[in-house]
Amino acid sequence: MSEGRQLIVTINNHPVFGALLVPYLAKEVSLGVLEAEEKATFTQESSLSAAEKKIISLAQCYEEKNLMKNYSKERTINAFLAKLSDPSRMAPVRTYIDRKQREIIELLRASVIPLYIRETATKLLYEHHRVFVSDSLAEAFFRFELDERVFRYSVNCEMEDRLVTLQKKKPVLVLCSRPAILVLGRDLLVFKRIEMPRLNPFLEKTFVEVPASETRRYLEKIVLPTMVRYPVSASGFDMVVEYRPCVAELSVTPSVLDRPLLQLRFCYGDKYFSPGEEMQRCYPRLEEEEGKPVIRYFKRNRHKEQDCVDRLAGYGFTQVGDMQFTASGCVSEYALVEWLHEHREELESYFALDISGSGNTYYVGDILLKQDIADMPDWFEIRITVQIGEFTFPFVRFRKHIMEGDRLFKLPDGKIALLPEEWFEKYGDLFSFSSEQEEKLRVRKMHLGLVDGLRENTGPAVSREYVKREDIPVPPRIRAALRPYQREGFTWMAHLAANGFGGCLADDMGLGKTLQTITLLQHLYDPSAPEVHQVVKTALPPVSIADKFGQFSLFGDEGDAMQSDFIVRTAVPEKVQASLVVVPASLLPNWKREIQRFSSLRVYEYAGEQRSREPWKKFDRYPVVLTTYGLLRRDIELLENYTFKYVILDESQNIKNPDSVSYHAVIRLKCDNRLVLTGTPIENSLKDLWAQFNFINPGLLGTLADFRNRFVNPIVKEGNERARQRLQQLISPFLLRRTKEQVAPELPALMEEVVYCDMPEEQQGLYKKEKNTLRNSLLEEWHKNKIIALNGITRLRQLANHPGMILPEYTGSSGKMEQVLEAYETLLSEGHKVLIFSSFVTHLKLFAAEFEARGWKYALLTGSTVDRESEIARFSRDREVSAFFISLKAGGVGLNLTEADYVFILDPWWNPAAEMQAESRAHRIGQQKQVFVYRFITSGTIEEKIRQLQERKSALSDRFITENDPLEQLTDEEWKELI
Repeated sequence: MSEGRQLIVTINNHPVFGALLVPYLAKEVSLGVLEAEEKATFTQESSLSAAEKKIISLAQCYEEKNLMKNYSKERTINAFLAKLSDPSRMAPVRTYIDRKQREIIELLRASVIPLYIRETATKLLYEHHRVFVSDSLAEAFFRFELDERVFRYSVNCEMEDRLVTLQKKKPVLVLCSRPAILVLGRDLLVFKRIEMPRLNPFLEKTFVEVPASETRRYLEKIVLPTMVRYPVSASGFDMVVEYRPCVAELSVTPSVLDRPLLQLRFCYGDKYFSPGEEMQRCYPRLEEEEGKPVIRYFKRNRHKEQDCVDRLAGYGFTQVGDMQFTASGCVSEYALVEWLHEHREELESYFALDISGSGNTYYVGDILLKQDIADMPDWFEIRITVQIGEFTFPFVRFRKHIMEGDRLFKLPDGKIALLPEEWFEKYGDLFSFSSEQEEKLRVRKMHLGLVDGLRENTGPAVSREYVKREDIPVPPRIRAALRPYQREGFTWMAHLAANGFGGCLADDMGLGKTLQTITLLQHLYDPSAPEVHQVVKTALPPVSIADKFGQFSLFGDEGDAMQSDFIVRTAVPEKVQASLVVVPASLLPNWKREIQRFSSLRVYEYAGEQRSREPWKKFDRYPVVLTTYGLLRRDIELLENYTFKYVILDESQNIKNPDSVSYHAVIRLKCDNRLVLTGTPIENSLKDLWAQFNFINPGLLGTLADFRNRFVNPIVKEGNERARQRLQQLISPFLLRRTKEQVAPELPALMEEVVYCDMPEEQQGLYKKEKNTLRNSLLEEWHKNKIIALNGITRLRQLANHPGMILPEYTGSSGKMEQVLEAYETLLSEGHKVLIFSSFVTHLKLFAAEFEARGWKYALLTGSTVDRESEIARFSRDREVSAFFISLKAGGVGLNLTEADYVFILDPWWNPAAEMQAESRAHRIGQQKQVFVYRFITSGTIEEKIRQLQERKSALSDRFITENDPLEQLTDEEWKELI
């Protein structure tokens, strides 16, 4: 939205329609004062949120010209408004307006969009015009009093546990009548049940009073209906609760599916109720005793009714309608009656039985269904017709029956058709996620999985047409050979992006989700014209040249660029629409390195000193913006000002809680496409899935409440397989998950990855201090002090791991320890076993202490371990022992630990052969699972320098064969690079 402008909703007084909600674009002109500049429309702002767009759309529905179009044939608005002086003409119009305004109020209650009362002929809105919008409902309580002279009644209202006085508050603005929604003073009162006409008398006076002679009429017209719906109290006359026994009547009724049904209803004297009928607060009647009025009422026995339903379920009966129950074992009416006779004595202790059958006439022929699905540009158009005997109906006629679970459909000839049971599950989602257009249903393209399920064998699968298309070539700028399953994942994501869908890549840990995503980003940003780059060698620092000529370093904008004598000379890059990648803080350096390693994309790291008050001004120069969940939460008010091409969430389980700050922050981001990456899309419950999918494709799974009722409860509580299949249909086009086992034929014998870890500030300070001391004392003549040099380098390696290894008083954290613990926790939740190697026993003991604090079991093998076999057996046989800490020297050889499929190497060893031996403890003959090796390297330390040397010079590993003196074979230049 334009800088300084926001969407607000004002309450305007229309001369004919009364109080109307009107959205405006407003800006703050002074502290606490807004100016409503103009009515909001879709054409003014391109960055409106979904809620804001919906509010504008709803408000446009009751603009005068649109109302005239729908409710009148008049040619002018004045003529149309004049006709509305007739109450019969006005009633349907106002009902329509109320419905739309009720939807707007619900959006306001769920958002932070402000509501103001707008006074006539002014655009300025002050704080005293602001209306308090609560997410709590108001409740009405009635009080009735009778004495010899008068009968009176009053209403009290409560909201958020406080009494709200109705009388003599100004202004009073009625937004909806049934149920009532009104502004009273500065409060917005939203009632769940009560109608406005019941409240109107009490806006000016505390009670309504009539002569006592009118009592009976008021008791009948006011008190009895009120008791049914609202809490009441009384004085001056009796309200007597009476006991009515609940008699559960069980009878046989025929079925159109050649399967008889049991019908259950509950009798309370002369009143009958079905199990599915909503219970009122009470059922009153007015009588007179000794010349005085008495209200007698009874209540239904909830416990007895539920007990009867539960007992039928215990017998194997399933409720299939409002009062019908069926059992799979009773396939004929005779079989059912026979079963009732066999269980008569037991049943009669709970039910009044009637096995004579029903006198209803049922339709017993075929029910035929014909459907046609048309693919439109933005939706699917579905036309379904139903043939029942000689009658043909559009399928939309059955919406109410299917949504309410009513299987009985009365035909024009008086017969009753029992709708097929499978309709209620198969088409319930269709009606929930569609809109009606004449006699057709429209379904948004993102619900293609739902439409695919409708087609089944009657047509081509929609998901194949819109998602699974032909392979897309890997961009030539990607500097990696993608494996077949990785190419498939990239192609899948690219087609989702092309069709405007969000996706969830949920591959197992270690299968290359990051590389697949980088390939997607490179594909999106590759220019159509051939690249024209000229590489120029220069002795000047790359950053200085960039500052002078607008060039950029081959390795990015930060310190990595200073280590190269080469730059890429180009023109100042044109503006691009940036993509945002949000990651846990521990993964930020990994993502940056992987992007620079595998692609040509420029990266802006929105962290630390790179943050600014107007970051969006820099974004247009970078295809990729990297940030963390913590910074996103903190700076969302800045980041939401930019519309990204893509928003990508790594480890998206961070937003699994829809009530969390992280979830609400990412929902506020504006973007064209969305993608989430996670190895564990469901950690605790199905609600985790809803949160992530509501981010990538808002509305795909409905509201959270609908999702609970439609999927969570049936799947989790009831074990409903059909509900599980329906949910899978909805999400499958947008979810891609491959396990290691599934893609094992495409994987190498061993999968290795380097994980870079950032040091926290305290650890970094200690490391730099030690590094400077060592450099100053040894840099000139290090070869004369090899023992001191080796000891100094060892201390640097220990500080890079964890300062607590040499400083017992250190109480801070370690970047490497945090990242290792995070990775291990994920693997533990997935049931993997992990070997954890270090060349320092003290390092292993620090980890062991952390594991004990978390209650994680482990085995430990070092040079001082007495009973090696016992520790090995514990790890191999005990399922709860998922980690084995091993020192390189103690466990590098002679162990067969094929129970593990992950290997962590906590620090780089001078001799790479020792690391290979460690890997071989798990990766050896007999291993049935894919083995993944992770090397943890602390960024900006001697560990990274060793790793860089190994990558640049393949012969380097041979130079470290001598473990006792690893420095002997290093050149002076290599030594200087190490420190």
